[in-house]
Amino acid sequence: LSELGSESAKIKAMGIMDKLSTDKTVKVLNILEKNIQDGSKLSTLLNHNNDTEDEERLWRDLIMERVTKSADACLTAINIMTSPNMPKAVYIEDLIERVIQYTKFHLQNTLYPQYDPVYRVDPHGG
Repeated sequence: LSELGSESAKIKAMGIMDKLSTDKTVKVLNILEKNIQDGSKLSTLLNHNNDTEDEERLWRDLIMERVTKSADACLTAINIMTSPNMPKAVYIEDLIERVIQYTKFHLQNTLYPQYDPVYRVDPHGG
């Protein structure tokens, strides 16, 4: 997905994204939506008190891989939809909503808590 994201950026920059088959582009966007959905509710802030350090590292790696994959899918979808002269069929409302949902969740639950303690929530209700 990372490579697909960079290739979509190149195609967008060349201004030829609208030359691709609309049907195939919509199919790719639908697949991207499933990949975005996969990581849109995964918190990267783990705190498994019972896990060993190795187990926690493995969980974190797995979650980060899925979250990164979803971010790459978001970027690819945005590259496609924001290319010039795209047909209306590529503006899929559910996909746009998924990208927003992913962004909002990870801003509130991943990025902000790293820098502002106000956003840190104790999962045990403290």
